[in-house]
Amino acid sequence: MELARSKQRGFSLIELLVAVLVIVMLTTVVSLNVGSGGRDIERADEVRQFAALLGYAQTEAELSGADHGLYLERVQDLGESRYVGYWLRRFDQGWAQPRGSAEIFEPFRFQPGIDLELSLISLPDAAIGERDPELNPRPQIVLFAGGEVTEGELDWVDERSGELVFRVIWDLFGRTELLPRGERMPDDED
Repeated sequence: MELARSKQRGFSLIELLVAVLVIVMLTTVVSLNVGSGGRDIERADEVRQFAALLGYAQTEAELSGADHGLYLERVQDLGESRYVGYWLRRFDQGWAQPRGSAEIFEPFRFQPGIDLELSLISLPDAAIGERDPELNPRPQIVLFAGGEVTEGELDWVDERSGELVFRVIWDLFGRTELLPRGERMPDDED
């Protein structure tokens, strides 16, 4: 009889609470890791999209015979500071938004939570500031109709930690290189 009673004994309330607590803790840790991983994936997609648009704008400049460019600006958006890139084209009257391909040349809105640092060969500490839309200033990055590009690099820096997240480098001919954390991948080395 004693043997039958011990087989019917289940988990105690404390054992069940400990099991539930362990499951909750594991779920929390997994969701935190997945959440930050998702942000990293989104940021990598943003960098790839930026590089692709830079290449597209260079091709458009060569085919149209008109210089194109990108003006980077830091703006306040709903109390949050973020960056926006405005695609411009050189017309006889100066720089203005391109008339064709409006959906492709929409302003490029960078994700919040980053600081952008622009460095150009011709201007090592290129300023990213506010622009007056009425003045249509000259873009910092110019893609010339002859195929050349203002050489430089753009760094994505995490706003909270100050760590370099991504670096995009482009040369005089517009060849771009994407460097996670600013480092070349082992397979990319010559």
